[in-house]
Amino acid sequence: ARIWHVCEGDVQLERVESLTGPQRSTFRRNEAVVTFLPDARLVKLDQRESGGTFPSLLSGSQGTATAEYYTAHEQGQGRVAGFDADIVWLRPRDQWRFGYRIWSEKRTGLVLKTQILDASTRVLAQSAFSELQLDAPVQAERLRQMMASTEGYRVVKAERARTSADAEGWRVRLDAPGFQPQSCYRRPLTPGTSMLQCVYSDGIATVSVFMQPFDAERHPQEGVSVLGATYTLMRRLAHPGGDWWITAVGEVPPSTLKAFAQAFERRP
Repeated sequence: ARIWHVCEGDVQLERVESLTGPQRSTFRRNEAVVTFLPDARLVKLDQRESGGTFPSLLSGSQGTATAEYYTAHEQGQGRVAGFDADIVWLRPRDQWRFGYRIWSEKRTGLVLKTQILDASTRVLAQSAFSELQLDAPVQAERLRQMMASTEGYRVVKAERARTSADAEGWRVRLDAPGFQPQSCYRRPLTPGTSMLQCVYSDGIATVSVFMQPFDAERHPQEGVSVLGATYTLMRRLAHPGGDWWITAVGEVPPSTLKAFAQAFERRP
């Protein structure tokens, strides 16, 4: 992807252009997100949860809590995309989360490269800048204009309602320490049915849990799949009022996803 990012006071503007696969450009102004899909002549409007101030790695304001579940170890210096960086290993204190090796640019603290490590420090996934220009002449007004240029596109607004697991009839008994609820939304699926998405984070790792009525034609067998460091666990939850399909997704060990998938119980 190619990324442009500019800050004006407390306003953050960003453009992310996909360089592989179908054309896709995503613009963000603080929490407002606009995604252009040129092949389909479609624009999607959405909102994202408030994150940390760029270039913070932490989500929200959980920095203090995060220190309870990771220890930081300096690992010297390195270079990424031509910039000098400090290397830090965030080692998990327990088996509920993966570790992270982080390269941060010396002057700004911008994260240049990250690796996700398993318990034996094997690299599961990594991302990095291949080319970077700091203090670039990015024009905020130009990004605003591009974000608003929807003429000739069909504009679709994401339908979702903020809610909570409890309000939707779920009881949550989570054993994984450190993971706190971040958001919960109900999204329509088909006429008369909806899907609930609840997001949890320990400040670095994030897990999303999706719940929807079970459909034998659409839902595959129960099980676990993996892509890089991202695990997905699917299970069917039997209930007298109708079965449910639960999907847990996150860059966490499978045992952690299992705890999440089993934590959600449907109230009578």
